[in-house]
Amino acid sequence: MKLLLLSDLHYNSNGISKIPERKVKFGVEILKRIIRRISEKKIDVIIIGGDLLDDGKSPDVEKDYSEIKKILQESNFKGILVAPGNHDFDLDRFKKFFKEYKFLIYDEFLFYVFYDKYYEDDRCYRDESEIEVFEKIIKDNPGKKVIVIQHYIIQPEIKSDYPFNINYSEKIHNLYRKNNVFLSISGHYHRGINLFNKDGIYYFVLPAVCEEPFNYFELEIGSDIKIKEGFLKNNIEIIDHHCHTEFGYCAEDVSMEKVIERCNLFGVKKIYFTEHAGQLYLSPDDYWNFKFFNNTSLIKKQREENKDRIGEYVKRFKLLNSPIGGIGLEAEIDKEGNITLLEEDRNFFEILIGAVHYLPEEMCVSKNITIKNFLWAVEKLVENRINILAHPFRFFFRKKIETPKEIYKDVIKILKDGNVKAEVNFHHYYPEKEFFKMCREEEVEIVFGSDSHNLIDIGEFSEYIKFIKEISS
Repeated sequence: MKLLLLSDLHYNSNGISKIPERKVKFGVEILKRIIRRISEKKIDVIIIGGDLLDDGKSPDVEKDYSEIKKILQESNFKGILVAPGNHDFDLDRFKKFFKEYKFLIYDEFLFYVFYDKYYEDDRCYRDESEIEVFEKIIKDNPGKKVIVIQHYIIQPEIKSDYPFNINYSEKIHNLYRKNNVFLSISGHYHRGINLFNKDGIYYFVLPAVCEEPFNYFELEIGSDIKIKEGFLKNNIEIIDHHCHTEFGYCAEDVSMEKVIERCNLFGVKKIYFTEHAGQLYLSPDDYWNFKFFNNTSLIKKQREENKDRIGEYVKRFKLLNSPIGGIGLEAEIDKEGNITLLEEDRNFFEILIGAVHYLPEEMCVSKNITIKNFLWAVEKLVENRINILAHPFRFFFRKKIETPKEIYKDVIKILKDGNVKAEVNFHHYYPEKEFFKMCREEEVEIVFGSDSHNLIDIGEFSEYIKFIKEISS
């Protein structure tokens, strides 16, 4: 059985918190990012150890709870368990949203969430009525291994002026011993405490996911307990060479300011905004129908009629005045081998990414002809002094043609001769390991490009880091 564990979201959609270390505005996004990251790992049960909200007295409580619940409902976990914390404040209101996530039987395990109560000074206590319900459920389900969840710490005892332990914690420990408790999971203590065993009971205190580096845990229970810690903040130097903006026709929720904000949050050292050049010069109809490919004077005509948006794009970037932001373009090729960038505009940009997104049907009448024209397009992009070849073979993926490995050497030679970098890009497809291994061998530089069109992709480089490790081994 595999569990996903996290605690102390401290979400507040208005972004206000008395403690700046808590990134309260991002609670829902952090939850989404974690769930998306582990989506392929066949997690059975998710457990959240309390303090879903930062301010349970906020007028936005019901809206914020609804957002959290919606994410959980849309997930594919077989079980969901959510504990109330002291910051959630109103237990009756908490029950209204999450009461179905209090109890679960899964295989040989019984999960139970304690709804503990809190005094005004944040001391925590457990009603006898809650204990009676727990013991009845245990009695009705004999032989199960019991996993309990609560917000405050049962063990170990924390010496502090602020209450981290529940009142009468030793008494509760003995209750757990008597009732076959196998594992106890808590939150509340934002530093967390590693898994340890006392009298045959495992205790695990989760750190706060609302604070850097945004920790979560995958816990697997088999013949023993295996724990894998994850965190959303990158712990190596990351440069993202490919990010879209609010100027893109294919943009979702991105804006330059919001992108920079997330780069700072999730540990991206530098990010280059590289909007589609064709989209900045052309109307949506002209761009999406690739009219620039055959009508090679179309971009120049748009400039002469003052219909392009290059100037707005550059001006908008300059207003950011961000030390981690850079500006570039993603350019394509036309039938004459020219890129979708007027030479007079080139000096505005720090980097230029080249991409093969489109070749007309008459250039793709067979596999061999498609390959020949693809190589021609790559050569022309490099001749036009691009710095990076974006998603080198995604063109074939979109054409539903198996990537032709026989041209790896040809592409690498073109890139090496032109001193052009190769981009690892996971947007909509999986990069070719063999090609990038060959790039390393031939000393063609490899760079990361998120190709982000939405905010949840910003700073998410776990797959990229894993990929580089795999091609380096």
